[in-house]
Amino acid sequence: MRKLWNRPALPVWSLSTTDGHGNENMNICTYVTSISMQPKIMLIAVYHHTKTLDNLKKQPRALLQLLTQNHLGIVHTCGRQSGNSVDKISKVHKKHPIAYKNELAYMKDVAGYMEVQITELRDVGGDHMLAIAEVIASKNISDEEILTTTYLKEKGVIR
Repeated sequence: MRKLWNRPALPVWSLSTTDGHGNENMNICTYVTSISMQPKIMLIAVYHHTKTLDNLKKQPRALLQLLTQNHLGIVHTCGRQSGNSVDKISKVHKKHPIAYKNELAYMKDVAGYMEVQITELRDVGGDHMLAIAEVIASKNISDEEILTTTYLKEKGVIR
């Protein structure tokens, strides 16, 4: 039996960031949850020592994109490769058209996105930092089936 914390089907997100000087990145996030309704605040876990975390420290604005099952093919690019050595935006653009909102890249075919402002980065002693993010704007785009960790397991992308 799987460990208890690996049993729920969690939505798969991609966090799009920039350092403010044209160095963009997208990663994969599964530890994401709403922690306040008014104002709308999200909690996003971001791995230590990543381009995404470096970007958030320089430019605390990002787009949190909710992925659909059609994005299965980019999980390896955005989740298992480093933005320090790979241009993830160019690679993703080969499969999914990219658009921009306030200088932040997003895939035009995501379920939707939230533009967020990081108000706090908190080190909790684990392998992730916690980003507390206030939602500035959001947009629904597609009603396609949401990509979940269960779907990733079924397709052999994760164990």
